[in-house]
Amino acid sequence: MVVINRSIRIAIIAGREETALNLTKQLKVLIGEYISFFPFSMQQWANNKIKFDLVLVSTQTMFMHKRSPNINTDTEILYIRRTLLKESWEKLLSFTPGKKVLLINDNKDSAEETISLLYELGARHIDLVPAYPDMEIIPDIKDGVTPGEQNEITDSIKNITNIKERVIDTSTIVDILSRFDLLNGKLQKIINDYSRKIVPRSIGLQTTMRDLIDNKNYLTQTLNNVQDGVTAFDSNKKIIIFNRVAEQLFEQHSWDVIGKPIDYLMSSVFSNFDHLIDVKHKVCFIKKQKVIVDVVLLENLDGIHIGGIITFKIAKEVEELEMKLRLKIKESGHIAKYKFNDIISKSSKIEQVKKQAKKMALSDSNVLIIGESGTGKELFANSIHNYSSRNPFPFVAVNCSALPDNLLESELFGYEEGAFTGAKRGGKKGLFEQAHRGTIFLDEIGDISSNLQSRLLRVLQQKEVLRVGGTKVIPVDVRVIAATNKDLFHLVQERQFRDDLYYRLKVLQLNIPPLRERVEDIFPLIKHFMFKKRTQLTFSSEAQYCLESYNWPGNIRELENMVECLGIMADGEIIETDLPFPNLFFEEDRKNKKEYSRIPVRISQKELQNFLITSIHEMNQQGIGAGRRSLMIKAKYMGIYCSEMGVRQELKDLEEKGYITIGKGRSGCSITQKGLSIT
Repeated sequence: MVVINRSIRIAIIAGREETALNLTKQLKVLIGEYISFFPFSMQQWANNKIKFDLVLVSTQTMFMHKRSPNINTDTEILYIRRTLLKESWEKLLSFTPGKKVLLINDNKDSAEETISLLYELGARHIDLVPAYPDMEIIPDIKDGVTPGEQNEITDSIKNITNIKERVIDTSTIVDILSRFDLLNGKLQKIINDYSRKIVPRSIGLQTTMRDLIDNKNYLTQTLNNVQDGVTAFDSNKKIIIFNRVAEQLFEQHSWDVIGKPIDYLMSSVFSNFDHLIDVKHKVCFIKKQKVIVDVVLLENLDGIHIGGIITFKIAKEVEELEMKLRLKIKESGHIAKYKFNDIISKSSKIEQVKKQAKKMALSDSNVLIIGESGTGKELFANSIHNYSSRNPFPFVAVNCSALPDNLLESELFGYEEGAFTGAKRGGKKGLFEQAHRGTIFLDEIGDISSNLQSRLLRVLQQKEVLRVGGTKVIPVDVRVIAATNKDLFHLVQERQFRDDLYYRLKVLQLNIPPLRERVEDIFPLIKHFMFKKRTQLTFSSEAQYCLESYNWPGNIRELENMVECLGIMADGEIIETDLPFPNLFFEEDRKNKKEYSRIPVRISQKELQNFLITSIHEMNQQGIGAGRRSLMIKAKYMGIYCSEMGVRQELKDLEEKGYITIGKGRSGCSITQKGLSIT
């Protein structure tokens, strides 16, 4: 038999009397048969002098008289936990996810408390905004919910959902009954029946846990789909994340690794993990695979280390991605590929040209590069751009001789939609526009038509372009580097090239010497091309002599093609007849039947000068021009080794001593009376 103890007295305190009465009514319906409840508003409680066995407070913020002398210090205080009826919860769940909704209550604290409750229960699919009568500005939101607080605000809101007064959670009722040993069978049944009508507070924890699990699964799937290996460790240096790429890299499953010390994995990479700092791009080997490791240590707001993240980039994949990016950029033609260090040379002439080009790069003036075909004009144009302040911006190269006149015009200056048949919808930017703030390289500038010369002059003068078929001028900031293998000055004199354009282009002029004038660069270039072509060649002394004696009309391009040809066709050491030179070069060989040493001999400077004086005298007597080339061929048949540069220097020295005179053109050298005296 249950003993009814109505002598238990419990006070219920709320901010408003109406709320206190509502809470009292709920408790009386459930357990009023056993306990007496007395409602108080905050104002009423301030004047209370009655002693109670237990004090229930509706919210923690409202209970401001905890140490009041009106409350017995032995009296226990319990905060009421409230929830919603299931029918009210269903109304909340019907709102569209992400929707902004006003939470309307009688004051700010109550509104914010109700929002906290709803979020705790798991109603995180909507964005709740507090609203109350004394609020300065009511947010302009059309939908609202209220826990039975009908006031002046609800009259101005279009759609109001009443979720009714919050009800007391079963956990609070159980706490009350437990304190007075009243948890008997009948009350347990009452509590069970009541719990079916309400949303238990624990559902919020369940929802939160479900969200956490969903977020963890989402994070795991995300990390498993990145191309880098990722592992993370906590403040105790225990592994907590180990994605799929990391599994493949270390050849271990995540369930075998998670929870183990991080140095279990990384001892081969970091010798002292206890003193690890942030690491950027450390190259190491894991399972014989080259990887790039980055470490980021994590800190909380107090600066205390709470763990870290380690990423592993497989070097081979990084290289492949970089190659794809380079190819993509290369296809656009908007990047300068070469720098001055890429220009192979031991020649003092080229070194002087490079020095001049570097000075030109530091200015913003137009440059005209003159040189024979194949001398490397484009390399110098690339290098000037990369050495200049414009290097972060586009380098646009165009071969003016490769396109017909009308097409070159539309490529250089662009066109508007409908400018001609086949024009793209929306028009197209010209190369000058694409090179804005950068450099445009106009190769073979001597081949453009007079019409294009006029349009190009306008761009150089006005710094603006007019698209084909357009009426609007477009300002551009572009540096022009032009190149040609033609004598532009001669073309100007013949009125084939505009003189005003010529002088606009040649503010700075760079002359590239042909290969025959920089013989000392031949073998360094051959070595470079052999490395580039992945081939290995050796040359006989006669072949070396021929390489230095040849005129190289195609210059460096011809030399590169020769190396490629020999790398495919030659077997063993390359001799004179293996060289892919024109037959004209060997014509003198066929005329002269004299046998000569297969291995030329190096002689002293004095012996070489005596040989040259004697040979010039003999050629003068025979009426043969004694030019450098003729003297070199004769030296070859005599078995004497000398380079073209060496012959040139010795002839100059002999002229300065008065032994010979050096004529122009094909007349060659002539012996003087002083020279005859020593023959």
